[in-house]
Amino acid sequence: MDKLIDESLRQISVLPTITLWELVLALGLSAILSAVLARIYCMTHEGHTYSRSYVQTLVFVAITISLIMLIIGSNIARAFALVGAMSIIRFRNPVKDSRDVAFIFMAMAIGMATGTKFYLLAVIFTAFTAAVAVAMHHFRFGEITEHSYVLRLRMRPADRDAVEAALADAANHFDVVSIDKLAGEAVFNDFIYEVRLPRGTAYESLVSHIGGVSDDIAVSLLVGEGNINV
Repeated sequence: MDKLIDESLRQISVLPTITLWELVLALGLSAILSAVLARIYCMTHEGHTYSRSYVQTLVFVAITISLIMLIIGSNIARAFALVGAMSIIRFRNPVKDSRDVAFIFMAMAIGMATGTKFYLLAVIFTAFTAAVAVAMHHFRFGEITEHSYVLRLRMRPADRDAVEAALADAANHFDVVSIDKLAGEAVFNDFIYEVRLPRGTAYESLVSHIGGVSDDIAVSLLVGEGNINV
């Protein structure tokens, strides 16, 4: 019985059995690999949501997770203690791009691998994910071949046939969404179209093409959700 108690007390000891070399190697390797991951993120990032603090966060997350895994080791008591300590942290910063969430998880995976001394696994994982990210960016993986736009035209009803003929020439497909007759306006109506352009066609050319039908047409073009990241 005394032997069992002694073993139990030894298991809940909070003194980590970590050498200085293991600490330096785990933290250094996690910092290097996560920096490579952050650099790949910068190279393949698209849109208007770039944040320098997020890129730095990827490195800090990997280093922190690496140290946590070193502290936990195989001690269940430390694991529960750290879970309780981390549960008081609340993250209120929304992540707008799901791709950013994936990079956070990849940084955590690097930290977990280095913290549990799977150094080769961490290097292989970083190299593989970097190659996949660069390949997706280079080959435009997942990019649609058509772009949808919402087009608002203020024009005379008599110009509708000529405008729709111009839309048929410039777009793959278009649909009338709504027609609004303005109160107190007897000449002009608001026409709203959904237009699908082929990839590689600039929407500026569509605007100029429609504007060439008549000088009295007011054109407003809203960029589709799939074409811009905000």
